[in-house]
Amino acid sequence: MSSSQTLGGASRCGWVLGPSLDKIIKNVAWRKHSQLVSSCKSVLDKLESLTDDASDPGSCSPLYGLSSSDADILLQPLIMALESRSPKVVEPALDCAFRLFSFGIIRGCEIQESSSLIYRLVDTVCKCSTLGDEAIELAVLEVLLSAVRSPSVCIRGDCLVYIAKTCYNIYLGGKSGTLQICAKSVLAQMMIIIFTRVEQNSMLADFKNVVVFELLEFADRNLNEGSSIHFSQNFINEIVEAKQSPPDSKHSSDERKNQSVNVSRFSGQNDLREDGFTLYKNLCKLSMKFSSQEHSDDRILSRGKVLSLELLNVIMANAGPVWHTNERQVLGCTNFCCLQLNQPLELTLNHVMYVVNLIKYNLLTNNN
Repeated sequence: MSSSQTLGGASRCGWVLGPSLDKIIKNVAWRKHSQLVSSCKSVLDKLESLTDDASDPGSCSPLYGLSSSDADILLQPLIMALESRSPKVVEPALDCAFRLFSFGIIRGCEIQESSSLIYRLVDTVCKCSTLGDEAIELAVLEVLLSAVRSPSVCIRGDCLVYIAKTCYNIYLGGKSGTLQICAKSVLAQMMIIIFTRVEQNSMLADFKNVVVFELLEFADRNLNEGSSIHFSQNFINEIVEAKQSPPDSKHSSDERKNQSVNVSRFSGQNDLREDGFTLYKNLCKLSMKFSSQEHSDDRILSRGKVLSLELLNVIMANAGPVWHTNERQVLGCTNFCCLQLNQPLELTLNHVMYVVNLIKYNLLTNNN
């Protein structure tokens, strides 16, 4: 194997996984992570014998063109690398996960149960956000947005909420303005993607890119560190506009389209809308959680509350007639706004009142 492009065999998965596992082996401390090294080498050998078999469009395998049993074996070293908590090992593993989601290699599966293989992968990615390394936190944001953005998988229920809360925590704990702006932008882009799909009830719905500068209208203007806004906008655009296949891949656009459509068979008619409503309710709960009479001057609590409300406003500003005419949603939103205006606001009074009134305005305007 003279080139990293041939490392990993002929399968689409191998094109991405092979070079990543090779880099993990080179970065790992062999004595400390001997089991990880052994697992990586074993998978590299196995990849050499695998080719894509996309003849069964109804396959429930989480990896394109491969069997479920092969997928379980191939993803184990990636999960082990993410669990190593060593930044030099975690970084290439996160980059690999990003590519697997972005290229549609992880596909055709509904992610909501903790017993599923891809839920385990998402869980280990989320836990990497606690390493305290900014480069790792940015990579986690990159993976999570690529997972939500992918039309090839359907992230549902608690897993969807878990992803949003992970991004929340990165924002609240971010040490730099750039990281906080990126986290906030990722969350806003997720809301746009999810609720555009809610409106069209389709994983293949076209959605717009978030405009980072507009997100800083209410607060966080002081976070801009020179080129932070420009960096964050490029960060979002590169994830959202990532190509759906590896470079030089011979897979056709028709194959990729069929691969994306297959995810629809996992969801009932109203599942996307039900998940949207669940996420909306959790955002409402988060905004109430961050309200505290005992700690009304706590800056973290105040920022968390404002972020929750801003994301709810993003939802209301981008949702269409289906969402705005849903009786359950309209009633819930109206009650929520009334509760917010009766909460102790102190330090964030102006921001909170402004955003709550924007939410009400968007609700009433879109209902007319």
